[in-house]
Amino acid sequence: MKNIGIIGCGWLGSHMAKHLFPKYKIYTSTTTQRKRAELEAVGYDSIAIQFSDNEIRQTYKSWKVLEHLDTIIISVPFSKRTDIKSLQNRFENISLFINDFDKQLFLMSSIGIYPQTQMEIGEETLDEQSLHPNILFVEQLIKNKFPQVNILRLGGLMGGDRIFSNYHTSNPDQFVNHVHYEDIVLITEKMIDKKIHSKIYNIVAPEHPTKQDVVNYQKGLTEFRNTQGQGRKITSTLSEQDIPYQYLHPDPKTFK
Repeated sequence: MKNIGIIGCGWLGSHMAKHLFPKYKIYTSTTTQRKRAELEAVGYDSIAIQFSDNEIRQTYKSWKVLEHLDTIIISVPFSKRTDIKSLQNRFENISLFINDFDKQLFLMSSIGIYPQTQMEIGEETLDEQSLHPNILFVEQLIKNKFPQVNILRLGGLMGGDRIFSNYHTSNPDQFVNHVHYEDIVLITEKMIDKKIHSKIYNIVAPEHPTKQDVVNYQKGLTEFRNTQGQGRKITSTLSEQDIPYQYLHPDPKTFK
């Protein structure tokens, strides 16, 4: 049985742990003792730890289970709105926590790295100068220290209790770039089983309806906007062909 560590057991991390357990032994980190107790009650080994945004703490001890882990998944949320200094502190501290880990590693990143522009965007469509500096900084920081890392640039997280029509939306003619959490966990599991290293993939549902069409469909309305839509489409072709993987939920309108 493989041992998998999940750093950051929030919404996505919890879905990943639930899917991978009990096929794998799951070790988790979370930010509170209360959440730690909940995770241990399920059957995971857990630790409560805060990765400071205010300073780099050289006193961080490496994860005590590190030598037993086959794979680590970093699922700590970060966004382009967080300043670079805070991001540096947070992810330098995570790096100290996993020390010199040289086995399979995943960083859950975001398609927020790409600009809002009217075009299709793959992993190599744009040069680095066009990417958002804050998200690029985190990716490069982890990649420089752990060259084996797989970076998964996730679309908008949906599925389960996250239904797009429940949220307020702006720009109704804008294309969506969503992904169902089940596809994220299935892709990650397949990459674990195939021992894939050092890849960057967009993880986004292949179909891109407009926001309004998603809302109308999910509310049972038959009206669809007669528009070509606008904005970017983040393509998932590379992950589909390279892994390979066929998305279980290709159409964001039908997410549930």
